[in-house]
Amino acid sequence: MDRDGRATQALFRDQFPILGTSTYLVSHSMGAAPWRARAALETYWDEWAADGPEAWEKWIPRIGQIADGIGAMIGAPAGSVFLGPNVSVLQAAIASCIGFGSERNEVVFEQLQFPSLTYVWKEWERYGASVRVIPSDDGRTIPLERILSSITERTAIAVLSHAYYVSGAVADVRAIQAHCHEYGALLCVDAYQTTGVYPYDVRAWDLDMVTGGSHKWLCGGPGCGWIYVKPSLLEYFRPSVTGWFAHERPFAFDPAPMEHAHTMYRFGTGTPTIPGYAVAKPGHELIREIGIARIREHNVRLTTKLASMALERGLRVNTPLEPERRTGWIGIDFDGAEAACRDLIARRVFVDYRPGCGIRVSPHFYTSDDEIDEFFNVLNKLKPARA
Repeated sequence: MDRDGRATQALFRDQFPILGTSTYLVSHSMGAAPWRARAALETYWDEWAADGPEAWEKWIPRIGQIADGIGAMIGAPAGSVFLGPNVSVLQAAIASCIGFGSERNEVVFEQLQFPSLTYVWKEWERYGASVRVIPSDDGRTIPLERILSSITERTAIAVLSHAYYVSGAVADVRAIQAHCHEYGALLCVDAYQTTGVYPYDVRAWDLDMVTGGSHKWLCGGPGCGWIYVKPSLLEYFRPSVTGWFAHERPFAFDPAPMEHAHTMYRFGTGTPTIPGYAVAKPGHELIREIGIARIREHNVRLTTKLASMALERGLRVNTPLEPERRTGWIGIDFDGAEAACRDLIARRVFVDYRPGCGIRVSPHFYTSDDEIDEFFNVLNKLKPARA
């Protein structure tokens, strides 16, 4: 951010109470809670307390509004995004739409995929899927050529990360999507690690499907996952991971068989988690107010500073040094890093640790240069700087 941007940052800092009592550098894991989220929860409670079941008349339209708000951040047209409790449920719904009875039965994902999603897709081997895992040589990156060569005419769907949770390295999903189209395979991009801090456009990139959630860079708390499906593909998906809320006429309470909604509501399941959606909306609004391009500019400057200061101290940086090759955080490792992470947190310097990566440190739009300095000041006391 420029000087005006830093003034804006200072203004927005007042909206996050935890910033007044800590050094908050863990937005890659859990975005800071805005005061507006508390107000949203109070509104939800007031409506429930005042109107009982009639509150559904207000809550149901908001699901689509919140989903479209996410869509506006990623270039998705209105009506092409829907909400769910988490990405695992939404990707299980995708898996349930795919017939694995033919020779095109492979599910391709990378070794660096977030474990929860590997659990989901590995279970589909019980229903005819053949899982193919793309290996990593260094535990942090995978060559693009290796990914492309793994997607063939036998691939039903590739489920790949936009950025790897163990290193922050960004994959070239545009090239992967083009390759999938050439071979007739679907691509589902997990953008949990990038949405809100790394700009992308689902239409400009011609992406088939994208999933993500709200509790990281979107500052929305847990309980509000989301899915985008290219409108031309929607009719292809008839999830058997379903429920009454995915029905074309949910309040008609028709018996089986299922008649899927003709909209993205077909990705609904049972009764929706309204509180999780309500509390996420204020964070989404803040991200849109600031703009992801401005957030990215500020983040690149501070992550570059983080990497430089770590290297000056002789620490290992396990995140790509080139800004275009990483998402919004830096992985810093050294002997004893896991214990140092616990000590940092005890001093209310919020970061986290991942094996093979080290201490993950992330600035967001509300992060100041002083907080980066404070992180190293505390770290120096725990681990003296090395020449």
